[in-house]
Amino acid sequence: MVNPIKYFKSSLWSAINSDNPEERKQAKEEWRKNDARYWAEYEKLEGRLNKELFAFFHTFSFHDYDLKEYKLVQSEVHYEKIVDLHITVSNAQDEWTLVYNNVSRVGIAIEPPDQLDRSGFDDWGYDELLIVDEKTLSHEILFASGAAFLIHFPDRGLTVKQN
Repeated sequence: MVNPIKYFKSSLWSAINSDNPEERKQAKEEWRKNDARYWAEYEKLEGRLNKELFAFFHTFSFHDYDLKEYKLVQSEVHYEKIVDLHITVSNAQDEWTLVYNNVSRVGIAIEPPDQLDRSGFDDWGYDELLIVDEKTLSHEILFASGAAFLIHFPDRGLTVKQN
């Protein structure tokens, strides 16, 4: 099972787009608070992501990118099975591939959100890079459809490249 995203929840995203002005106002205020909480957590990743990647995620977002492909790749290193996850996203201008090396957990949930009626993954919405424990990081990605990815990987186990 995929753990729910901690700060940028699908239900909150739906509420921000509500027809009800009061619900929208409350949701925007909660979103603002969650955004500040998330970035305070993100700062703790310094040194656990490589310096360039830490800066990259601080300034760049894949919001509204389309999920083009994801694939799990298993290889053998010194008689040990290693699983990597490759996620490729694109928009009208460019394409990027995120590679998570030696993943310890991958979860995919396809659950439609309360008010958005879409199928498939749809656009990349919001994501959170968080600390799981002293050696493991988590990347949780919420798509516009309500679908979500959860990826656990070791410190410095993520690379991002423009294709």
